[in-house]
Amino acid sequence: MIGTNNPSLEALWNEIYEINKLNFPDNELMPIFGGGQSFRPKFMFVFINPNFRNISSSKDWEGPRFPFVGTKNIWRTFSKAEMFESKLLDEIHDSKKWSVDLANRVLSFLRDNNLYFTNIVKWTCHDASLPDSKKIELFLPILKKEISIIRPEYVVAFGSIPFEHLTGSKIKLSEYYETAIKNNNVSYIEVYINNFKTKVIPCYFPIGRGDPKKTVDILKLLKNLQ
Repeated sequence: MIGTNNPSLEALWNEIYEINKLNFPDNELMPIFGGGQSFRPKFMFVFINPNFRNISSSKDWEGPRFPFVGTKNIWRTFSKAEMFESKLLDEIHDSKKWSVDLANRVLSFLRDNNLYFTNIVKWTCHDASLPDSKKIELFLPILKKEISIIRPEYVVAFGSIPFEHLTGSKIKLSEYYETAIKNNNVSYIEVYINNFKTKVIPCYFPIGRGDPKKTVDILKLLKNLQ
């Protein structure tokens, strides 16, 4: 189920299907697309790659496929950053398994609040390992096409992988974090992606190997952007 009402995005999702079938024919997990406000959102949040914990990676799933469907921690982090509805979070925590209706309501929240979630790699793994360089190189052009179609005002890159590949710049997140907290604001790098100019903001990965607390601190500062 895609249903973006955007022919360019629909074509990109079909391209993702074909890339996965050609390069990973034995992977029974479905690729995960982006989801949320699909044209000119305030923020596009770029994560790294999905895994089997996303229930929309199942071929039997009949709802929308977007990052973190069926999981809990990421939504808790965004709620702490005051970027996700508390009632929806309560329902997520109380649900043993996401329904299609819940997934659609979370997706509607992202749309209504000018947010868009996606991954740099549109290939779903069976564990929580990081993608290798070949997969990043394979899917980076797809992410860049996605950005030029979606046209976000800001891209928040979670972790060094998406940030460095989108900007071509290295960064020490600890130094960036200290400066952002001191100035009570985030800085960004302006980049052209397929002739579209956007602003890329680095951030800690919000769960697992990242730093959820510092992620929340940075996300809270996004409201100070003019």
